[in-house]
This record gives sequence, C-alpha cells and structure tokens, in this order.
Amino acid sequence: MTSAIVIAAAALGGLAVPGVAQADPSPCFQGMYATREGALVVMNVYVRPKVTVHVRDEKTGLRVATVGTFKDLPRDPSGDMYATDVVSDPLKLPELGIYRLEVDTESGTTVCGKFDYRLRSETTRPTAGKVSLDNLKTTVSADLTGFDPRTQKSSPLAHTKVVLTGEGFPREATTDAQGRLSVPHTFRGTESSTYVRIEVTATPQVDDVVTDIRVGTVRQKGEIVLDPASQRFRATYGELRTLTGRAVRIAADGTRKPVPEGTRLSADLTGAPLTKADGRFERQVRIQGPGAYTGWDIGRATPWLEAAGSSAQVELVSVTAFGNVQATLDSARRVTLTGDLILKPAVANKPVVVEAQYSADGKTNWTTRKTFTTTFGAGAVKQTLPGEADGYWRLRYAGESLIQGSVTPPFRLTRTATVFGGFNAAPEPVRKGQTFTIKGTLRHGTPAKPYAGQTVLFYFQPAGSQEYVYQGNAKTAADGTFVRAFKADRTGTWIARYRDADGKHLNAESRRDELTVNP
Repeated sequence: MTSAIVIAAAALGGLAVPGVAQADPSPCFQGMYATREGALVVMNVYVRPKVTVHVRDEKTGLRVATVGTFKDLPRDPSGDMYATDVVSDPLKLPELGIYRLEVDTESGTTVCGKFDYRLRSETTRPTAGKVSLDNLKTTVSADLTGFDPRTQKSSPLAHTKVVLTGEGFPREATTDAQGRLSVPHTFRGTESSTYVRIEVTATPQVDDVVTDIRVGTVRQKGEIVLDPASQRFRATYGELRTLTGRAVRIAADGTRKPVPEGTRLSADLTGAPLTKADGRFERQVRIQGPGAYTGWDIGRATPWLEAAGSSAQVELVSVTAFGNVQATLDSARRVTLTGDLILKPAVANKPVVVEAQYSADGKTNWTTRKTFTTTFGAGAVKQTLPGEADGYWRLRYAGESLIQGSVTPPFRLTRTATVFGGFNAAPEPVRKGQTFTIKGTLRHGTPAKPYAGQTVLFYFQPAGSQEYVYQGNAKTAADGTFVRAFKADRTGTWIARYRDADGKHLNAESRRDELTVNP
C-alpha cells in the first residue's frame, strides 16, 4: 500500500494526494490571509491542519487571539486541482489594523504573514452623466462605504480623501458626511479616453479600493477636408510634403463647427499634429505611395467623433539610384562596370535601358560607349566594353514617364599604355635553316619612353594557318630595345607581344612582319 501511494504521488509530479496524510512542507503552508469578514484562511492545505495560529498586535507586542479550528473553504476551480483552503470563523479583535500571524514550531516561532483587519473600502453606484462636444460637463459620483469586521456591518466612509485619475481629471476629492462622492468635471473634448479611476487611499484603519468608470459620450460625425492643393498633386517618392485642411464636426443641431482646438490627427514626421481653434491643420508627411491618408490620431473613432478621414491622391514619381558600383580597367583595355540599380517603390522584373558613358576629363563631352538593357534590382548591372588608357566612366539611366533618372559619380580608370616601335625580322628573304634576327623597341607612358627590363613574347603564324604559335621571349635593354635570333623554317608572319606584369600597364602587340623563307 505504501509503495502504491509513493508511485501515485510521483506520477502526479510530486503533488500530494487528497485524503492521504502528508508531511507539512511549511508551518505556514502556502500562505495565510484575512477574508472580508475577518476570518483567517490557510492556503493549499491537503488535510485539515493540526495547527495553532497566533495573532499578535505589532504595536503592543501582545498576542490578541489564537486560532486552532478550521473548516473547508470551497475550492477555486481555477486553482490547484488537489489543493484545498481552510478557513476559521471570523475573528473578534479589539481594534482595526494590521496584525502579525505566527505559528509555533519545535525550532521556534515562524512568522506567517500579516492579518489585515481594517475596514473594507467598497465603492457602489459609480455613475457619470453622458457628455458630447455640445456639452462637455458631467459629474462623477459614487457611494463609499467601509465594512467593519468587528460588527460585520457597513457604514459610510465620511470625509474620506479620494484620488481620481484619468486624462485631464482632478486628482483629489473628499466624500461628504454620508460617504457620497460628487465631483463635477468639464472635459476638453480632445481626450483619447474618458475612463476615470476612483481610488481610496489606504490608512492604518482602512484598506484601499480601486474602481474604474467610463464616462459615456455621444459621438458626433466628423469631416476632414483637405485643401484643393492637398487633394491631388504630383510628388517624388520620399519627398516631404505639407498637407493642409480643416476638420469639422456635425453638431446636434446639424451645423458644422470646428472640432475642439488640439484635436489630434494622424501622426506625421513631427508627431501628432493638432487642430487650431478654427479646425485648420497642417501635416508634414513623407510621400511613399499613391496616397496619403489623414484621419484622427488613433486611426478610428475617438470618444468624441466617429471615424473620419481624407486621402490625398498622389501622382507618384518613382526614384532610382545606382549603388555598389565598381569599375575596373584590365590589361586588355577592357572596362567592366558592375552595380545595383534600385527603383523605389520597387517594381519586379521591369526592363530598363542603361548607358555606359566616357569622358576624357570627367566633366565634359560625355559620350555613350554602350547601351544595354537590364532590370532594377541588386546586382542587375554587369557590362564589359572596350576602354581607354585613361579617362572617366559612369553609368546613366535617363528615366522615363513617372520614373526619375540617375547617374553615378565618374570613375577614373587609367593604365599606362605600352607600344612597340621598329619591329622587324631580317634579313629577308632568308634560306631555310639560316639564322635571322628579330629586333624592336618597347616603350611606355605618355609621352612614350623606353620600357626596360620587360619580357617580350614572340609568336609565329605559318603561311596558310590561322593560329599564332609561341616561339620564345627576350628581355628589353635599358633603352627598351630587344633582340632574338631564330632559325628559319618556313614562310610565315611574326609578331611580338607584351603582357602586363605589374597590374598597371596595358598589353601591347607589335605590327605583323611577314618573313619569306626559301628552300
């Protein structure tokens, strides 16, 4: 039997089983508190406890009551399914106040919390007359009583300080001799809420109580009318724009009147703009779509006004921008341009024509070297085209209807030019097997000067062939000259080539020199 109980308790995650004696986890169990009537509750007791609780007056230090008899308290369905609370009969203590609860144990006395034996503040009949923008005055009233656990009776809380909180509300008031609270109040008509909280502040003899009341309102129809210049206009995406207009309400007599000064409108770049005394307003907005809506601050009906709004119709001009643009010039005199062309607001897969342009000085005479079609989006631009030894390059999108164009800053791309001079194979003609010599000069820069210490590559194209075959190389001397001897084999064409060796020069190729080889 014992084993079965242990197993059952383990299966329930350590929860105690009703009806089975358990060791008390604490002499205070899971807490103690006082009811409205002044009875003592011991929380989450699985069996009726054999415990004696003492009530001590903290001012005098004397024990004024001892509680040892409890009965079951109806279980809270939302609480622990296995737990039960137990309750004593109401205590009869000599004075109102807060007492200390103690339990004696073998190791000494354990303090188990406080026993609140004060008057129980209660608010009844909280009322307030409805208000509207035609009549903003009302009176918040309520009856305040205190239940005395000594007599089990309620009586008015006379001349009791009460705090009222709410948007624009006075903070303090006092009940009359009959415990009646009556506070006149005039709303502004711009409040976002008409809830009022009535709070009795706790004292050594009276506990606190909080009561919320919503003052009813009669909403009126409202109109937000934009000025003609703000109703329809053309604007560029991201442009700052000032919208102006007037907000009015339809009074009970059917007339149109300005909404109260300070009525909050839809938030803009400066916050929530407020109407003026005549209902006029200004809103600073950033245009990001084909419309710009103006309504009340919270975007729906206020306590005072039904939902209203007005939308500006915007002919939206999209904007474009190049980003992450990179430009390179390789040794073969090829320019490669890459980057993004972004459209806001974005349009998926829209084809667009872009120009790659060149200028010698980066300021004037921009000429289009290549036109290509791409799409808007990240990584959309990637083009390679013939370049120059020095100059400036940029990308340009000319724009189209309702889309602004854009152009990148100029990128200067430069490499040092190289050139062959005086390239010649001799003697000519030459007999097969005879030695001949190729001579020439390699220069670089502007103006050109000898390019010493560089490797020159030699290639031969046999007559009737379309391919050049590598034959060897030579180094340039201090004056840029080079020379290399070969044995004649057959008729064909010779050339010399220079390939960039430092990442700063352009490749170069000599003129073609045909050498006739006789048998």
